[in-house]
Amino acid sequence: MLFVVYLILLLGGMVLVGISFASPVLPGLVFIAGVLCIGAAVAVPITAGAFEQRR
Repeated sequence: MLFVVYLILLLGGMVLVGISFASPVLPGLVFIAGVLCIGAAVAVPITAGAFEQRR
């Protein structure tokens, strides 16, 4: 299940970054949203691993 969340965030972020260059409305905001999605995708497995080690 966690892999699906990671995959959706990563691919969605990559799509947002790619679309931002052709976006007529607020391309900077779309780019930042894509970068934040990619950052969240990296943070999900790290946080999940930290929670598993606490148990």
